Amino acid sequence: MDEVYVVQVHTDGDYGFPRDRVTEIGICRVTPENGEVESYFSARVALPPGSFMRRQREYLENTAGLTPEDLQDGLPEEEAVRKVKELLAGRTVTSFDIGFTFKKFLLYDPWDITLEMSIMSSASVGLPPSLRESDIPEPMMVDRAYKALFPDDEKAVGDGRSALDLALKTSFIMLEMRARR
Repeated sequence: MDEVYVVQVHTDGDYGFPRDRVTEIGICRVTPENGEVESYFSARVALPPGSFMRRQREYLENTAGLTPEDLQDGLPEEEAVRKVKELLAGRTVTSFDIGFTFKKFLLYDPWDITLEMSIMSSASVGLPPSLRESDIPEPMMVDRAYKALFPDDEKAVGDGRSALDLALKTSFIMLEMRARR
C-alpha cells in the first residue's frame, strides 16, 4: 500500500456542519510498508472569538484544551482550507473515525474535500468496540485507544492534545491494527 495521510481535527462541537466548525487540523503521512510516520501538516484555524456559543467554548476547552482566543493567531479559514486541499489532492486519507472527521466536517463547506482524495476505512477498524464506540468525544477516544495499545508510550507521542498529536496517535493505532491482522 502506498502512503496514507491520517487527518485529525479539533472542532468546536460534535454535531458537525453547519452547527460546528473545524478549529485545528493535523495530518501525518504514513508509509505502511515500513511503518514510517511523519508529521506532515498542522494548523489552528483563526475564528473570531465572539463567534463561539457557550457550548462550543466548553467543548473546545474540554477536548482540545484551547480557548477561542488561542485560535486568533491561526491561519485564516480560507487559507487553511486551500492548504489542506493542496496537500491532500489525489491522496488516500483516513482518520480515527471517518464518520466524525470527514462525514461531519470535511465533506462540507468550506472544506468540501469530497472530490479531492480517496477516503479509506477508519483507522480504528479492528479495535475492540470498547475502544472505538463510546459516548465520549473522538479526541478522547483516540487518546484512550492509544494508551490501551501503548501503555508505556512506546511510540513517544506523549500526552499532547493538539490535532497533530491525535494524528500521530491515530497513525500508530492504524499501524498496530494492521500488524495484528
